Amino acid sequence: MCTGIALPLSDLPVAVVQRHRLAERVYDREGRPEYQFHWWATPTMLPVRWDGKLDILPWGSKARRGPLPYGGWVSREHVADGSLRPVEAGVVPAVLGFHKGTWFLIAEGIKAVVVRAVSGPVVYMLTAPASNYYRNMTEQSPRMPVFVNQTI
Repeated sequence: MCTGIALPLSDLPVAVVQRHRLAERVYDREGRPEYQFHWWATPTMLPVRWDGKLDILPWGSKARRGPLPYGGWVSREHVADGSLRPVEAGVVPAVLGFHKGTWFLIAEGIKAVVVRAVSGPVVYMLTAPASNYYRNMTEQSPRMPVFVNQTI
């Protein structure tokens, strides 16, 4: 899985930053400011490219009971079997991912799905069985994000 992402300030339009009050999500990494989005942050949200635009959407659901899947991730297999509908493809833009204390490089982004809920669209990262390298890097995490044009 991936519980956080980072991207340069220049990757998000000023209007999106202002609308979602993202100034509090700016962190300094060795003198370079970046936006960080973490699963434990409140509110839980992620940037996502979908439906021809870039926006910030709620990230998954922390409610154990409800119409949406619990968590911020859904398996690629779960989406493929049609049990999660309606969904639209999306991409979470990121240059770094975070899981279990480890930051790792991301080339283009993480594949995602956007679920249209009654309360509005919600984004979930897609996951697949973890590669051996990813498991070793993240203390044996059994699942990993589905990357865009990248294999770890």
